[in-house]
Amino acid sequence: MNRNTPHGPLTLVGLVAWREIVTQFQRKELWASLVMMILVFCGALGLQKVFTGAADRPVLAVVGEHRDLTESLRAQTAGASGDGGARGVEVVSYENEAAAEAAVRAEKADAALVGEGRVLVREKLPEPLAGPLYEAHRTAQTTERLRDGGLTDAAIARALAVQPLTVSALDPDADRRTEPTMTAAIGVMALFFLTFMFGQGIAQGVLEEKSSRIVEVLLAKVHAWQLLAGKVLGIGLVAFVQISAMAAGGVTVAVAADLVDAPADAIGTSVSVVLWFIPGFLGFAALWAVAGALASRAEDLQHAAGPVSMLQTLSLMAALAPFTGISDTLTRLFSLVPGLSSAVMPVRMASENVPWWEVALAAVLLLASIAALLRVGGRIYIGGLLQHGGIVKARTALRNARLGGMS
Repeated sequence: MNRNTPHGPLTLVGLVAWREIVTQFQRKELWASLVMMILVFCGALGLQKVFTGAADRPVLAVVGEHRDLTESLRAQTAGASGDGGARGVEVVSYENEAAAEAAVRAEKADAALVGEGRVLVREKLPEPLAGPLYEAHRTAQTTERLRDGGLTDAAIARALAVQPLTVSALDPDADRRTEPTMTAAIGVMALFFLTFMFGQGIAQGVLEEKSSRIVEVLLAKVHAWQLLAGKVLGIGLVAFVQISAMAAGGVTVAVAADLVDAPADAIGTSVSVVLWFIPGFLGFAALWAVAGALASRAEDLQHAAGPVSMLQTLSLMAALAPFTGISDTLTRLFSLVPGLSSAVMPVRMASENVPWWEVALAAVLLLASIAALLRVGGRIYIGGLLQHGGIVKARTALRNARLGGMS
């Protein structure tokens, strides 16, 4: 088979891609990394659940009557029970001060209310308990003074029955967006390591083909752009299968283990991350292949791939911009820039309502950049493949390709 073969150009790309797919699926490291990524994804979701989950209800030990105060606390507890009882205060009665103090020391109670309105704490009054306790104390003191003034309990209840404030939420879905945003960030970080791992494999494979002169045989059969496109497409499909399995397995385990509160949001976010991952991976895969072509020895590979690693790291840092308090305008810009958008846009889409035209613009710019990269990268690729000795500069590789009439 040569370049004049009746096979069409896309058929040749497919043959190169199939060769890469078969090679990749035979690697044991691929399956080991898949299992590891699923475990990391589930573990990260579990940690998110632990750190963002509701705190335990504070416990107050009470000695004596303190009827007005404890009733106020229990009323607050009852009012908070609508969210699963995670908030409010649990009031536990003790016979004497010694027993209540022992409960605080043993951490069975967060604080103890003893005679003369004194509060015993082990170190300091916990924040979830401080507010309700101060409010209950104020209410109890007011009730006692009104009762001393001759008011009946019914009159006191009417006097204390204050109309609650009307609260209007400007962003009622803010809490709901937290979990999808964290899920998207975790997914992007997992994909960063996956892309980095595959990228190094691509560059190493290209370098080995160049060193063994196998690539010269391949270039006698196919054009450089077909070889580059087939390699990127084949490895991209393998990466897509792996990330899809990781996302499906991770979300399934997370839902089954009740690690996420809104399974539909987690699934939608995972799909968004995967869809943005595909073009982003193709772009970085092409850059890693070009880096491998520019190196002539294994020790030169890290230096040749330095700019690619830096750009990929910048994309991860940009994806975490919503968590740093950075300017919204800058985050918006990051989500449109090719090379960064594949990591930033899914996180931004999970954290806010992004206008459809911005999503479309980011996708068009990303795809256009990949097309241009494959065209220019193909020339650098072949110009670097056929030159040996040290690191080949991109400008030199382009000149070699142009002077040699190679494409």
